[in-house]
Amino acid sequence: MTSSEAAPSSWLVAGVPDAGSSGGSVRARHVFSALARRTGARVIGAHGRRGLPALAVAVGSASGGWRRPLHVASTQLLPRRGLGLLRGKAQASVLDVHDHPRLQAEGLGFSLDPTHRDALDRLFEVNAAAFDHLVVPSATFAELCRLPGDQVLVVSNGADTQLVRPAPAPAEPVVGMVSGAAPGRGIELLVEAMQLVRDEEPAATLRLALAATGPASAAYLDSLRSALRDRAPWVGVQAVPYEELGAFLADTSLLVIPHPPNPYLDVATPVKLFDSMAAGRPVVVTPRLETAAIVTATDAGVVANGDRADDLAEAILTLLRDAPRRDRLGASARRAAVAEYDWRVLAGRLADVLLARGPAAMRAGGPGTG
Repeated sequence: MTSSEAAPSSWLVAGVPDAGSSGGSVRARHVFSALARRTGARVIGAHGRRGLPALAVAVGSASGGWRRPLHVASTQLLPRRGLGLLRGKAQASVLDVHDHPRLQAEGLGFSLDPTHRDALDRLFEVNAAAFDHLVVPSATFAELCRLPGDQVLVVSNGADTQLVRPAPAPAEPVVGMVSGAAPGRGIELLVEAMQLVRDEEPAATLRLALAATGPASAAYLDSLRSALRDRAPWVGVQAVPYEELGAFLADTSLLVIPHPPNPYLDVATPVKLFDSMAAGRPVVVTPRLETAAIVTATDAGVVANGDRADDLAEAILTLLRDAPRRDRLGASARRAAVAEYDWRVLAGRLADVLLARGPAAMRAGGPGTG
């Protein structure tokens, strides 16, 4: 190789989507971004019909004739064929385990037949066993999924604080929610709570930015739209591309994450929480373990006293009636989003561990970004 030829990168980052508005796809675009930039890694897309051939070509071309091992970082679980492509040619170094597909589906209220459940569990298990290190959104998530502690590195979800920026709040009281469409997200609970809010604050309205994440989710969203037609004057349901999320958030007075009691939702650090914080808006959350801890630690909003509609309504009314407090909490939320939960900060810390501190640091617990 001549001095003018660039050495092949020793890293391949796989499963990076071009776009997407779900929390998982947003995380996949960002979590290994600093690693890819610093190493000049080859970046390929999702592991679907197009992704697996691209993975095969990338592994073959990057590893052929190159003495250094090819390290693979993946943002997605690989199908068995994809894992087979890595054997003997590359090192399965880092997997971002942002969801457990079976636990997530059941936690969100979707029923799975036993065959599908078993297949999802096997897929998760073979991937966890194949990769040296597993990046997770919270330590409690790793515990729930029974992941080996010596493989785990905690990197919370975050926000793009350059895309989502603070803006003046609307003059009228507007409550917002951003979510994938699913029966287990607490959407109906929030609608019920807002009916109680409107009994005392008739001008209050609710705006729901809901995304269909699959066929079952799309069917649920259709049924929800039908059920909410009689409340159309004060409830709005819309699809919001992620690139336009900042404008949606700017048109709200506060944001709500009404997750119902559920072990899976207790360990989640939802992307929508950090996007809401980046918008400089206070957040009202139900008392789920991780979201409540983050909101309390950053002084970013209010944790409802319980999981009933009147508990949620009370927390919402408390903020709607206190503009100075909304402003203070929103400013605190924005500061925390920029300093601790910006994707650039999170991805940079992960790259520091992988490249500078090495595997020993990861086994010791990593940079503590959870």
